Order: sequence, then structure tokens, then C-alpha cells
Amino acid sequence: MKLVISRSSVFTCALALLALNFSNNTTAWAGPGHDHGEEHDNAQAQATPDVAMGNSPRRLPTGEVFLPKPAQRQLNVRTTPAVLQAHAKVIELNGKVVVDPQTGGLVQTTAGGRFEAPPKGIPQMGQKVTKGELLGHVLASHGTLERSAQQGQLAQLKSQLNLAESRLQRVQQLQDTLPRKELDAANAEVQGLKGQVAALAGGIGAKEALRAPASGVVSSSQAISGKVFDAGALVFEVLDPSVVRIDATWASGGVPPGFSGATVVLGDQTIQLNYVGAAGAVRDQSLTLVFENRKLEQTRFFTGQLVKVFAALADQTEGVAIPSSAVVKNAANQTMVWVKTEPETFQPQVVVTEPLDGQRVLVKSGLTTYDRVVTQGATLINQVR
Repeated sequence: MKLVISRSSVFTCALALLALNFSNNTTAWAGPGHDHGEEHDNAQAQATPDVAMGNSPRRLPTGEVFLPKPAQRQLNVRTTPAVLQAHAKVIELNGKVVVDPQTGGLVQTTAGGRFEAPPKGIPQMGQKVTKGELLGHVLASHGTLERSAQQGQLAQLKSQLNLAESRLQRVQQLQDTLPRKELDAANAEVQGLKGQVAALAGGIGAKEALRAPASGVVSSSQAISGKVFDAGALVFEVLDPSVVRIDATWASGGVPPGFSGATVVLGDQTIQLNYVGAAGAVRDQSLTLVFENRKLEQTRFFTGQLVKVFAALADQTEGVAIPSSAVVKNAANQTMVWVKTEPETFQPQVVVTEPLDGQRVLVKSGLTTYDRVVTQGATLINQVR
């Protein structure tokens, strides 16, 4: 017996099975990747910030800063371990650069007058000069009445000189009949009048020669051809560029303590200074402390320049020395530094500091030994939000 199934029968059976499936299952589930339910939305909302911010700098709820390695390289962040050492206590003093009396000097005119340039030209600032070199002339200036009086006096002396010379000639002709003392008197009168004429003539058109008092460079110049200077006016200033002398002010009263040395900051350089001594007299209710350096190479100081002198006392105190650039302020205006606790995590640490040498500060408290303190890029880390 042969079973025959037609196409219409198969189609009818498929429809019946599909209807049965819908009647038994009231909930339909989407396949993987097609779920848009509420639970999936919540999970995606929680995962999105972590994915988006996983590699970007940010401030953590604890106050720490998360800074990935690429960002650290871009910000050029550098750290150094905190080492507790003994450092000399430093006092900050106000100082002023002055002329060193041993290697420098001032060129002033004594009588005043009109300036005239030397044959080689007026020395320019920064030009090297040697001791005794001619820097210029000052032609003495006189008033009209004074010049007229001097010229009249000179003419009178010349007339007296002519008469004295004529008298001397007559005495010399009669020297055999006249006493020797008359010849000597006539000769002395002529010589005296000649000296007076020469002195007065030289005073009328006198030129005062201005010469370098020491070898060095011209640090300041007021000289201009034809400029009239008063008596005692400063025309040139000559300094040795390898020597600097600084007068610092000690206003604390009493005898100044002993200093083991000092430093002064000029730009990005720290210059070592030697302590010479203190003045023996009080001026403006303060003592003057003298510091100097006689072996400068490429650094230049200028007379009258105001500087900060960091004088180191003989006594020492313990602390951690870090660069001044490592110290920043937090939102509460507290002094703090950034400490690297993990490869990509930085923690703020409030510290107590005091000046050390102008470029460094001494941390008295707030750090432990070998804390990785951020010495470069601390300001940038402090701006991460």
C-alpha cells in the first residue's frame, strides 16, 4: 500500500505547528546583539564612562589624580625620592650690587665743563679698557665775566713780564758795575712772572684728562660729545666682570650670626657667594653685610641691581630639599606637593616648608623618606579636574 502526501497537506501541517507555538509561548526573546531592554541600557550607561575615561587624566573622588603614562610623558612629569638630610638654615636678605673698591672705579670730573671725545672715540658700554687709558677730556667752562677777568689779568702779567725781561737785559749789560744781588733779583722776577702767565693761561683753556682707574669693562657711560658736566659728576664707571660685590641689609638687630656661605639667583643660575664681613657702623637702623664672588665666568651683574641673598648659617637643620617648582597651592590655599603613590596615581600631600637657597625649599614636615615627589609638572597635575 503506497502513502501519498500532497503539497497542500504539508503546508497545512506547518501552519498548524506555528499556531501551536504562539499559543504555548507568550514571551518572545531576541537573539544575541538585538536586546534593547531596560537592563541592557543600565549596564551600558554604567560601562560607558569607564570606557570613555579609562585613559584620560581625571581627579578621583578621593582627591587623587589619575594620570596615564602617555599623559605623563606629554606633561613631562618628573619625580624624585624624598631624602631626609641635614641642611644649613638659610636667611633671606635684601642685597644690592655695588662697585668693588679693589677691582673697579668711578671716573668723575673735578672741575666740570664740556666733554670732548678722545682720538679713539668715546668708549661704549661693555668695551674693555685698561688702567690709565684715556677716556676723554673735559674742557673747563667759565662765565663771560670770569673769562674776561682772567684774560685781563693774563694781559697784565704778560706786560709785567716784558718789563721784567727788559730790566734783566739792562742788568746783565751792567753786571760788572752792579752788585750780584740785583742780577739775581731781576732773574727771579722774570721766572716768577713766566710761571704765573703759564698757570693762568693753562687755567683759561684747561682740559681735564679722564683716565680709566682700573682695567675692566665700561659698565656705565654718561659721556656725549659737547655735554656739560657739573663738578663731581659721574662720567664713566669701570668694573671687572669677573667680580661681584653685594651689600646685604641686616635689620634684625644685635650681632649678625656666623655664615658659612651664601647664594644669589640670577635667572636660572645659582651663584655662590663668600661672606666677607659686616660693617662696624649702623646705617638706617641696619647693618651692612658684604658678600662677594671673584671668579665669575659668564654671569654679569649690574651696579645698583637689587637681588635676594640667601645666606646659609653655620647651624644645620634636617629636612627634605625639593625644587620650589614642586610646591603648589590647593583649594584651601595650603602649601602642598604631589606624591606618586602608584604608576598612574598621584596623591596631594600638605607640607610645611621654609626657604633654602632660592631655587629649593626645605620641607620640615609632611613627607616620609623615599616618597616620590613630583619635581616637574606639579602645576599641570594640580589643574587636572
